[in-house]
Order: sequence, then C-alpha cells, then structure tokens
Amino acid sequence: MAGSLEQKLHELVAPIVASYGLTLWGLRYRQGSSSAHLQIFVEGEDGVDADVCGEITNALSPLLDSADLIDPAYILEVSSPGLDRILFTQDQLHQSLGQEVTLSLKMASENRKKLQGKLMAVEEDGSIVIHDKSADKDFVVAYENISLARIVPDFSSLL
Repeated sequence: MAGSLEQKLHELVAPIVASYGLTLWGLRYRQGSSSAHLQIFVEGEDGVDADVCGEITNALSPLLDSADLIDPAYILEVSSPGLDRILFTQDQLHQSLGQEVTLSLKMASENRKKLQGKLMAVEEDGSIVIHDKSADKDFVVAYENISLARIVPDFSSLL
C-alpha cells in the first residue's frame, strides 16, 4: 500500500491542505475511458468554505501537474466531505460507530453487494459489523471487501 497511487497523492496533498489549517479527510482518484477525476476532501474545525477550496485547488494544480503522477487530462475537485461523507479508513469507521452507513462490497455477502444499516463494531481483525436494515440481521464484512463506505445522513436531527 505504501507505494500506491493514492498513498503518493496523499503524501503530496496533505501538507498543502495542512498549510490552510485543514485536514485531509481523504481522496479518491477515478480513471474513466475519456477522463480522470481526482476528488480531495478537506475538513476543518469550523467547516470549509468554497473560497478556501478554490485556493487549495489553485495551490495543488501546478504541484500535481509537475509531480506527473496522474493522467494529464483530469478534473480536480476540492470540497468538504459533506454529511454523506465517504469513510476512507478504519479509524474513520471506528469514529462512526452507531451511525447509519452504506457499504458497497467488492464480493457479495449472502448474494448482496450493498448493505445499509447501523455500524455496530469495528473488530480488532479489521472486520466490520453492520446491522442491515432490510435483512434485519448483522453482517460481518472484511475491511478489504469494502469498495466504498459512506455515512447516511440523519436529517431528522437537523430539524
């Protein structure tokens, strides 16, 4: 993992984000047939505004171009992780215990590739326990089998 593209991008991007007093929540690089897309999610104690995201974009763009790690034709997006934030790490999953999440799986578990429910546990071996709403049962999923984990926002708490 140390030499992965995401890790190299993380090492390049994190210090720039930190220089704005923010933390790098995570990043996602997707290569399509005609273009690539690099999403960088940043977070701060007082939130993140669009102006700062624009400044970070302007600072990162030439740095990423000169590092030549990704396809020259790419879209760079810097934003807050949002309420429906992607959970990139086991630590982020652990911090989200008790919340509702969706998990997209690489390999099906009991013929299901998508689970949604309450995140019950992050075990020492790295497996995740989720109480799936539609099946009304607990699923144990290996961390390595998760292609995408995302918080399901609870908008009722905002009313």
